[in-house]
Amino acid sequence: MNRFRITSRCECQALLIAVLDEHRHVVEGSAERLGIIEVAPAHSIGAEGDRFDVAWLCPFCARNTLRMFHV
Repeated sequence: MNRFRITSRCECQALLIAVLDEHRHVVEGSAERLGIIEVAPAHSIGAEGDRFDVAWLCPFCARNTLRMFHV
């Protein structure tokens, strides 16, 4: 099974990380800030298209962060 790692920055500067499977569905999400790593619930939206979104709930600032990615 292929896995892919994508990253983005939250507005609070935490590094948001999502591990995706070959269908671009989120397998796990996390966030890292100042050396602390926390679980960050994440899911993909529209994973079957050329462009898809990943949404995270940042555990550091409680923001819902949505980012678009291109295949």
